[in-house]
Amino acid sequence: MLGKLIKHETRATSRIFLPLYGALLILTIFTKLVMAIGAPDFFSEAASNNRVAEIILGISFTLYFILIVGICVMTMVMIIQRFYKNLFTDEGYLMFSLPVKTWELVLSKLLVGMIWSAVCTVMIVLTFFIFSLGTFSMMELSQAIRSAYSMFYLQTAMELNLFMAELALFILVNTVASILMIYVAIAIGQLFSQHRIVAAFGAYIVITIALQIIGSVFMAVLAIGNLENLVLNGRDAMTTIHWLINGSTVLNVLFGIAFYYGTQSIMKKCLNLE
Repeated sequence: MLGKLIKHETRATSRIFLPLYGALLILTIFTKLVMAIGAPDFFSEAASNNRVAEIILGISFTLYFILIVGICVMTMVMIIQRFYKNLFTDEGYLMFSLPVKTWELVLSKLLVGMIWSAVCTVMIVLTFFIFSLGTFSMMELSQAIRSAYSMFYLQTAMELNLFMAELALFILVNTVASILMIYVAIAIGQLFSQHRIVAAFGAYIVITIALQIIGSVFMAVLAIGNLENLVLNGRDAMTTIHWLINGSTVLNVLFGIAFYYGTQSIMKKCLNLE
């Protein structure tokens, strides 16, 4: 049943996101073509005679950044709106009448939210790659990558692949914990009979402040003892950063578990639909 919930949720949200991603891809390709055609004149002394290219590029880049920001905001809005509307409004009566468990409802929303967050990231990276086409050769890129790997190892005595994997894991876990924090704030907000959205926002602020305090204490305990190394010694500094990233990942795992079970517990024991 979890698979069916994910399929339904993905299909419902794709009606909004796929046109946006299609528009972003088309706009990126168009802007790149304008850059390729108009760039020689645009960056030369004759630029003042090529106002058309200047205007088109200006409009294209403006629309590109607006669309990027709009997609990122829409992704977050959809994560919040789908969870709240489907589970804590009148639609919740239908959702909770289905032969599914509470954890499946929460997990399906989380996974689909993660999918669209990942797609958003991939699309942004893809547009940057399209813009970079023609600015360097594959040989130059491979040489730059090898040089970066060698330099990173010489400075830190740590493989760049390992560091990137740890950083990617941190970002993934942090994203999951952030979404679950929104979910638990919404669940807390629905405990109130009135002003639920305001209550959910207040719960989110309180949780955020609490996590900031916990995170600050954790970083202070770990970093202050290694402050000299962090500033003066590249390899020791990397060790400190390594512990900070992995420690933050563990903290976010614990927070995510607490948020997940908190949300599920409220939905099972204290459900109060509108």
